[in-house]
Amino acid sequence: MPCLPLFAARTLLACGSLVLLAACNDDDAPEPFVGPDFQSASPSPAIPVIFSPGVISIGDRMWQWRLTLSPNGKQAFFSRSAQFFPFTRAATIYETRLQSDGTWSTPIVAPFSGTHSDIDPFLSPDNQRLYFSSIRPVNGAARQDIDIWYVERRGDGWGTPVHLGPEVNSTDADELYPSASADGTLYFASGPLFPQAGKHFDIYSAERRGTGFAAKVALPAAINTQPQTGVADLQAAWDFNPEISVDGKTLVFTSLRPGGFGLGDLYVSTKTGTTWSQARNLGPLVNTADDEYHATLSRNGQTLWFVRANLGKQIRGDFYHVRTSALNLK
Repeated sequence: MPCLPLFAARTLLACGSLVLLAACNDDDAPEPFVGPDFQSASPSPAIPVIFSPGVISIGDRMWQWRLTLSPNGKQAFFSRSAQFFPFTRAATIYETRLQSDGTWSTPIVAPFSGTHSDIDPFLSPDNQRLYFSSIRPVNGAARQDIDIWYVERRGDGWGTPVHLGPEVNSTDADELYPSASADGTLYFASGPLFPQAGKHFDIYSAERRGTGFAAKVALPAAINTQPQTGVADLQAAWDFNPEISVDGKTLVFTSLRPGGFGLGDLYVSTKTGTTWSQARNLGPLVNTADDEYHATLSRNGQTLWFVRANLGKQIRGDFYHVRTSALNLK
């Protein structure tokens, strides 16, 4: 789910304080926060800082969902909704561009969005395809669940949205938050439209097969937790928002599993050969008593973006960014 920790049972967010690392010294040179071909790279901070406040991050006015940037860091897409998604099940994808003065342009509705409910954009590593989740008709038939779609670049614009097939999308669950590695393998979450006994969100992958995908496969128990008998919290085994690195070896995701710092927390797992490591909480530099979710990794792996929400402070979710060298993702 885009966020999910904020369902009715979790609507009161604790006003947790961010635990900051010690101030960096002169050896902590700032790193570019986007791809290596970005000539005017801004420094990524050693502690989480709000990204583009007042332009992209407007969490005091709108809900903010999933940020994705082009490899050169000069184009960004993200989604917004006036109300909490999926309660309204209505969201829109926006586009913005980096200007010569280092600020971002006023976001405009992406050309393929604005008619149907669209959320969770992701630009492929080669910058030629944009995946997103949507509630839009499939072959003319209206849908209630959220499926994964994509558009491909056509010159300076985008082609017609294409619905991924049954290898990825189901007919009775939401498919959300797609991301892809350089080899085309797709990662996403699938789960119920609302919290209910016996159903939960898990993270899946689907390998690229020609113009389509192989059947989805659930990631192992090192990543996906399972419901425990007698646990009343219907969301305690929910794992979602998977963001895969370009090389396919690092997965950052959101989990509601017990033992975190607050509501949603960010976790990481790394892949060696075909084996994923046991998921690890990213710790108090990122995770707080607030709600953290929707991770994004820069193409060069040097920056992590994520959303933090605190309803007690009337913050519906702002994007933060931080250098990954402070997080020990490996």
